[in-house]
Amino acid sequence: MTRDPEEPPWCYVRLVNDCWDEKKAADLTDELDELVYLSQLVGQDPTLTQPGGGNSSVKRREQDFFGRPVSVLRVKGSGTDLATMKRPGFTGLRTADLETLRGRVQMSDEDMMALMRASMLDPREPAPSVETPLHAALPYKFIVHTHDFATQALTDNDRPSFLVRDALGDQVVYVDYARPGFPLAKSVIDLGALRDDACGLVLGRHGLIAWGDTARACYDNLRTLINRAEAFIADRTARSSGLSVSMSASLTPARRRDLARYALPLLRHEMSSSPQSSTVILHHDDSAEALAFAGSPDAAALAARGMSTPEHILRCGRLPLVVPADLGALPPTEITSVLARAFASFESSYRETYARQDVKVPMLDPKPRVALVPGLGVVTAMKDKAGAVVGNLCYRHVMRVMSAAESLGGFRFLEEKDAVEFEYWPLELAKLGQKERELERQVALVTGGASGIGWAIADRFLREGAHVVLADIDEGGVLEAARSLGAACKDPQRVRAVVVDTARPADVGRAVDEAVLHFGGLDILVANAGFLQSGPIDEIDEIIWDRHFDVNVKGYFLAAREAARVMKLQGHGVMLFNASKGAFAPTVDNAAYASSKAAVAALARNLATELGPHHVRVNYFNADFVDTPLMRQLIDQRAQRRGVTVAAQTDEYRRRNLLQVGPIPASAVAEAALFLVSKRAAYTTGAAFPLDGGIKEAMPR
Repeated sequence: MTRDPEEPPWCYVRLVNDCWDEKKAADLTDELDELVYLSQLVGQDPTLTQPGGGNSSVKRREQDFFGRPVSVLRVKGSGTDLATMKRPGFTGLRTADLETLRGRVQMSDEDMMALMRASMLDPREPAPSVETPLHAALPYKFIVHTHDFATQALTDNDRPSFLVRDALGDQVVYVDYARPGFPLAKSVIDLGALRDDACGLVLGRHGLIAWGDTARACYDNLRTLINRAEAFIADRTARSSGLSVSMSASLTPARRRDLARYALPLLRHEMSSSPQSSTVILHHDDSAEALAFAGSPDAAALAARGMSTPEHILRCGRLPLVVPADLGALPPTEITSVLARAFASFESSYRETYARQDVKVPMLDPKPRVALVPGLGVVTAMKDKAGAVVGNLCYRHVMRVMSAAESLGGFRFLEEKDAVEFEYWPLELAKLGQKERELERQVALVTGGASGIGWAIADRFLREGAHVVLADIDEGGVLEAARSLGAACKDPQRVRAVVVDTARPADVGRAVDEAVLHFGGLDILVANAGFLQSGPIDEIDEIIWDRHFDVNVKGYFLAAREAARVMKLQGHGVMLFNASKGAFAPTVDNAAYASSKAAVAALARNLATELGPHHVRVNYFNADFVDTPLMRQLIDQRAQRRGVTVAAQTDEYRRRNLLQVGPIPASAVAEAALFLVSKRAAYTTGAAFPLDGGIKEAMPR
């Protein structure tokens, strides 16, 4: 790629380099392996497909379940990703069965999907992609379908067929927009036989299809067409004034970070506040490109025209929200009202469109998934971080298409009727009903998260879909915990690690900032970090006494103070404190620890009273004899002091609880923590939850 540093960041040529490795290709054993290689080359280039988007296929001979030779279309299965495709990701369908599509004048989605399922060679393979009829309609061996920037810019305007012909010549056929599925396949079938030298098909408001007799020829044709379109657009862009640019507010990175710290929880609240809404995870993009586009005087008019392909509606919604003021120039109180008015206006307009188009199914969430915020950049909102990042990549692509299309005479997308039809397409709506885990869409901060109870709670929360920030003073431990937990939940983007001394205000502020700036807010605080050094009162020096209160009390106060600021902006939240059995039960040689934990219990009860009106719940658990490094340290210290074995000291702890159990696994505490922060405990605040096997002295009374 080349770029002129004087041009806006979206105005540069994205030439597709030849990444085909002849040596690697020579080792491929058959045509399906060649298709896998071709698909990965295309899918791993972010300028060609959105994550999970694009499509590819090959037509070949195989044996069916009974060993009979049959002609087969191998096409990318639904829910797969070209970038990571393997052989099992391609679905096999009998081409003779798919040929019956040519005789149909019309076909419902239900009939189309039933026909494809009936055509499958093996019902255990992935469901066929909705683009399968299009691949079946084209008589070429290898086919690849992209959503590249250049050919979309050629069609997202008022003169698509003229520009496609002017840029790409007669070897490419243009097809005006038709909804994916059978309608698009029928449009291609109606073209009849294409000229012999044709090597591609440009789909109006949709993307590019290229083909070839070999995987290499298909790849070369794709590159040739895209690079030709890129050169055409670069030439036209150089001769056009294009998009108006305004960097808006010229905030320093530090001031923009302060703005984001305040504005993101407000945005998250607004994006989750209607009856149809669920809490969202945010991704904030304040790159030069995002700031320039969001601050452009043209942004509102362009955004109102829609996306660049129907697929982008699935990722980004039909329209983004454009905030009509530069937040960087406003005081905080005015930011709140500006955002509230902007979201109210967006929702009202959405409801009017829904009514105007007479949609026959229940209305979707009327909140935007993308917000263009002058002074802040582009914010995307999805159910998880990975989705929010993909949404950002997709809208960045849309921004570039818009900018280039403006240079070609003016950006235009689908008419409102077609865009709404795609937004409410039943085949896509069916994917929205999947059951979510208990903490899906929630953001949790766990202090003392590198080991013990904190690690167990983080692990349990992640398994229920939460996004977690781990905070711990142990740098190596917290980084390794984040790595291992991210691998275990198979989504590293949901785990962040911060090195924190919870007794230091700046450190605690950084931990909360990590949640806000990376995920958009904070729903759950688990204050769990602890310090313990036992000993008779006459042997405890002042430094050790203060350290107990610094970590176990001041640390919880600091975390609660920072979390409360965010939770009030969001309008909800949950706090959970580790108070310990020592908060209630008198103990020997442990006055510093027990006194600090009694203060934690008092702090929790007071905060429950104070924060309840802000819809923030505060509870605490009283654990004892939990199998953690801290507990093992205490047992060892007491065993040495008493001159007994560790096993004997452990057994004494076991005998003192009513159930005579222990050590209690940290996972049991994590299970209780999950209950207390979940909606199952929605009516509980100010409560103590014992996890000690039953110690009479520690029973709250």
